[in-house]
This record gives sequence, structure tokens and C-alpha cells, in this order.
Amino acid sequence: MRYQHSREESAEILRRALQLMSPHRAGYHPVSYAVWYEHAADLNPGLTQELDKLLACETLLSDTEICRLHALHIAGRDVQAFELAQSQLREVLGESEKQAAHAERTVKRFTVRLDDAIQEARQQEETAVALVEKVSRVLAEASQLQAVLGVLHQQLTRQRQEVDHVMERLERAQTEPLRDPLTGLKNLHGLRRALEAREGFELVGVAFLAVDVDYFKRVNDTHGHVIGDKVLAKVAEILREHLTGEDMAARLGGDEFAMFLPGKSLDAAAQLADKIRTSATRTVITRPDGMQYVGAVTLSIGVAIGEPGDTLESLRHRADEALYDAKDAGRNRIALAPANAADSSAAS
Repeated sequence: MRYQHSREESAEILRRALQLMSPHRAGYHPVSYAVWYEHAADLNPGLTQELDKLLACETLLSDTEICRLHALHIAGRDVQAFELAQSQLREVLGESEKQAAHAERTVKRFTVRLDDAIQEARQQEETAVALVEKVSRVLAEASQLQAVLGVLHQQLTRQRQEVDHVMERLERAQTEPLRDPLTGLKNLHGLRRALEAREGFELVGVAFLAVDVDYFKRVNDTHGHVIGDKVLAKVAEILREHLTGEDMAARLGGDEFAMFLPGKSLDAAAQLADKIRTSATRTVITRPDGMQYVGAVTLSIGVAIGEPGDTLESLRHRADEALYDAKDAGRNRIALAPANAADSSAAS
């Protein structure tokens, strides 16, 4: 979005935005500033409405919450505008192409009728010679117009193809920030966007796997970041190999990965997690010189199931808690998150 404020106006908005930002836990970074700037400038009614609700509850916003607000109300809005522009441009080109084709057919019918008129005129007395010549000239002009319109139609068709290619490149450019460049998996923003795009989506009964590489810092410190990156890329490959249906995998940062598994029970998710863990232990990483990096790559995995009232953050938090349990128990293992205490007490 382009902001239209003058230097003086933006300075005043900045002052108000900084006042609003200061009580919260989120850092003073561009994402946070964009959220508070649009709120302070009253540019984003949806964002302001949600912020007002959070502030009314005296909630201190973290970086996670600020990023969620940015993804939903700012980045999401820009993506919607982008998609709308795509649709409108395609419609305009498609309509232009249809109009050109229609005009070409109209002129063709016109030339046929004129040709028929000439044939009829030739069958009349010689006094009609002048009329025949006149109509012949009109017919020649119409034939030239038909040729021009045919070329125009071809040009519009090629233009439509070129625009489609441009749109594909723009779509790739739009989705790149939603993916981790090292592994090609979704990042946290991409995961959240994908979930928000699901029609009628809810988290109840959805399995979430929090996956962490054991002793990853030791791998980096001992073998270097090139080997570390290879380990991360291999883990991402293993996760992709175990995706089915609507499953999704993401790299949330560092050596932290996640899997989102709709329709899987806790037991099924745990079995899948153990298959992933076993696959990782068989991993062989090679150094740039071709020599093997000898050392087991092990994973600790926490598994949680979505319950009523869960958000992505709360579900992820419970999976993380289970992940910590797996690490505390010795790493290279699976741990299951218990049901929410509130839900358990309500059920009893």
C-alpha cells in the first residue's frame, strides 16, 4: 500500500504509533511499525477493530501476535488486491479478444453480402457498371479491414499468453516470501496464510507436530553451517516424503519444523511422527569434498491435537510443550501433549 501523507502528517502519525507500540512486548521493527502506523492513521478498519478488542483486554502484544495481525490485515489485504488485479486484467483481455473475434466475424459476413450484391449487379444491364465498380471498391476496403482485424486478433491472443506468463511470475514472486528459501517449505507466515485460506477451517481434531533437530547447534559448531544447512534440507525432504492429502509441512525458524495433519488421530499422528524420526536416524550427510558426515541426525517431536477454542498459536504451544518433554526425556523420541486442562475439567 502507498501512503499519501505529507512529511508533517507522517511525523505526527509516527509519534502516535510509537506511543502505542511502547507498552507492548513486540520489538520496534518494520512489521510492528506498519501495524501501529495503519492503526494510528486510521487506515485499516479491520485491523483497528481487532486491536481495540485486544487492547480492551489489556493484552500485551508479542512479536507473534503482531506478525499475525500484519499477515491477516496488511499482507493479506495486499494479496487480495493483487489477486483482484489479476482477475480483472484477465477479464479485460478476454473480453477484448472476444470483441475482436466478433468484429472479425461481422466484417466477414459484410464482405460476403457485398460480394453477393456485386454478383447480382453484374447480372443487370450495363447501366449498373458504375454501381458495380463502387461496390467493388467498398468490398476491397472491407477485405483490408478484415485482414487488419485478423492480425489484431492474433496480437491479442499473444498478448493474453504473455500476460498469463507475467501473472505466473508475479504469483511465484508473491508466494516466495511465504516459503523458507533453504528448504522450500512454508514458513510460519505461509502456514498461517494457507490455514486462513481454507474454507470453513477449524483446528478441532487436527494434529500438529512440532519437530526439532537434536543438538543442532553442536552440528553447526562442529561441522559448519554448510553441513548444518544440509541437515535442515534433509529433514525438510523427509517431512515432504510423509505428506499426504491436505497435510502441510513448514520450517518455523532455525531447526524448528512443523507438520499440520488434518484428519489424523493422536495415535495416527504419533505413528507418523515415529516413522519420520526413524527415517532421520538413517540419514547420511556428505561434506562438500564428498566425504560422509558420520553422526546420527535425530529428531525430537511433540504431538498435539486441536481442541475447541484452539488457535494456531495455542495448538503450536501445546505441541512445543510436548517437544520439550521429549527433549527432557533424552531426545530422539516422541511425546504427546495432554488434553487442555480446561476442557478436561469441563468434560468431568
